[in-house]
Amino acid sequence: MNYQQEQKEWDDFVAQEVGAGAQLLSVSLLSSDCRIYFLADSVFKIRRLTPASLRGRLNSLEDEFLILTRLTSIPAVPKPRHYRRLESWEIIEMTAIPSLPMYDPTFGQPRESLKDFLEIMEFAWSINKIGCSHGDFNFQNTGRNIEGSLSVFDFDQATIANPLQCWMRDFWGVGAQARPTDISLFRRAGNVRIIWPLVRAFRLLRRAMILATRGYQRWRGIPTFAQTSLKARAALLEDVSLTILAEAWDIAARSNASSPGIPLAYYSLDICGINFPGERPWLLRWNIIRHKIDFQGKKFLELGCNLGLLATHAKLSGASACVGVDIDSDIVRAASLVSRAFDVEVGFRQLNLDDPLKWEDELAGYDIVSALSVMHWVKNKERVWSFLSKHKEVIYEGHESDAEAEENLRKIGFTIISSIGQSERGRRVFHAICPSGGLPQHAL
Repeated sequence: MNYQQEQKEWDDFVAQEVGAGAQLLSVSLLSSDCRIYFLADSVFKIRRLTPASLRGRLNSLEDEFLILTRLTSIPAVPKPRHYRRLESWEIIEMTAIPSLPMYDPTFGQPRESLKDFLEIMEFAWSINKIGCSHGDFNFQNTGRNIEGSLSVFDFDQATIANPLQCWMRDFWGVGAQARPTDISLFRRAGNVRIIWPLVRAFRLLRRAMILATRGYQRWRGIPTFAQTSLKARAALLEDVSLTILAEAWDIAARSNASSPGIPLAYYSLDICGINFPGERPWLLRWNIIRHKIDFQGKKFLELGCNLGLLATHAKLSGASACVGVDIDSDIVRAASLVSRAFDVEVGFRQLNLDDPLKWEDELAGYDIVSALSVMHWVKNKERVWSFLSKHKEVIYEGHESDAEAEENLRKIGFTIISSIGQSERGRRVFHAICPSGGLPQHAL
């Protein structure tokens, strides 16, 4: 397993072909070898050609570039500039859509979804008329820019056909190379209650059946197709580390550490061309931390460690000692397998931060402590804030507003507080420092 070498190759390629200072915007859930970067007034879509990055893709980036070229007259579509194929890499350069600070939060909500749905319909028909089908309409591929107008992107499932075929595919999900996973506009219409109540009822029933099936699989210990496939692909490469990692992801998918009813690990990750599936790309979180936090020679503690990827990566980045704690015993076991697969020594233990037994003294003395999306789930928040106040450096992400998070960090004595980026959950991540080191106990 040559994970660090793969990450260096990505860094070198982006620096050479895009430029220093390129900002990572998004990572595909299907494969972290498909990424989008931003620099100056351009957006760069990059694909490293691996089995995982090609699986499920209808088009190469060259196909996508040619389709975008055909749509240059449509205002809502990014304008293509260049396409390059470099050995095992593909890259499209496009004009940057006016800032998209976040995806449109109103799309799909009953209060305003009718307007949004009609606007998407209008866009679909505008490209259908010139012989193009998008084939993948969903909230992740549409948004509103700062001017308030619609923007549509990600044409890797698009096709060229006659207008009728394109209309049938986009509106009904049939014809013109349609696949069972294509998202048609009328499937999306299930969110518009006042127009499609029966469609919505059917979707809710289908969702309930899926959750019931997954719950039965977890109860009976039956592996899902994705889990079985992952283990099989890892075994084919005859790499013990990948097999161990596949086992960790299997445990994580069955644990209660991910979203309820979803048999999927919390994070997704690509190694050796294999996608280890999850709810969110790990790379988006690690990317904002690795460029801002120096772990070299420091002792690091991760509260709420989940798969232990941050503690493991901190150790790979030169930390002298790393420990991760989590409330879920299964996820702690998975995290131990992850560190073993990466061949680093990290200590993991099960711990409930609301446990009446005194754990603070046992975990004191670390140089850096992380509390990422942890405080929300803790009942005795003052106790954890007090524990954080005794350390020199803290990496913090909360559920409160940015201003409240910063104020809470100041209240417990941190004097240097900087935002290091936005997490894959859309929340601000802070790096707080107290130059004087361990502080006396504070309380909010």
